[in-house]
Amino acid sequence: MSTSPTATSTDALSVTLDDVHLAFGRNQVLRGVSLHVPAGTTTCVVGPSGSGKSTALRIVNRLLEPDSGDLLVDGRSVLADDVDEHRKRIGMVFQQFNLFPHRTVLDNVTLALRHLRGLSPDAAEHVALQRLDAVGLRHKASSRPAQALGRSAAARRHRPCARPRAARHAVRRGDVGARPRAW
Repeated sequence: MSTSPTATSTDALSVTLDDVHLAFGRNQVLRGVSLHVPAGTTTCVVGPSGSGKSTALRIVNRLLEPDSGDLLVDGRSVLADDVDEHRKRIGMVFQQFNLFPHRTVLDNVTLALRHLRGLSPDAAEHVALQRLDAVGLRHKASSRPAQALGRSAAARRHRPCARPRAARHAVRRGDVGARPRAW
């Protein structure tokens, strides 16, 4: 694991997994995992395939609930909190993530802004265009994902990064097969 300071925002949050255990049937996937990520830092979790990296990250976003242990955000347990409210603060990029192919790049990025943040379509478009500009994709806003972003392995890993960036989540977690681009 490697942790380094990054540019902080006023809404940066610390995340802690405390003695987390999770099993799928008899398969013990996580056995006492503890990890603290200070607010405003970038942390890389590195390990061999099947070691539980993705599973631990799914617990951070509460796609999975631990059998025991705790998940703390800014030092407070969040396992009893409303899962939808929790996910509004935690952005994520899946390893095998697919954008909606029938929608434009802009439509894909505005989804979280409209549905999670409650922005109007005009406000969501304004923010989304700013975020696409930040990742160098504004000129592809009206294209379909496959046309705009390619079909290569690298493109598949990096193209979904604008959506959590657009939603301005306090925590962004990624599960990618190669080193992710800087936020």
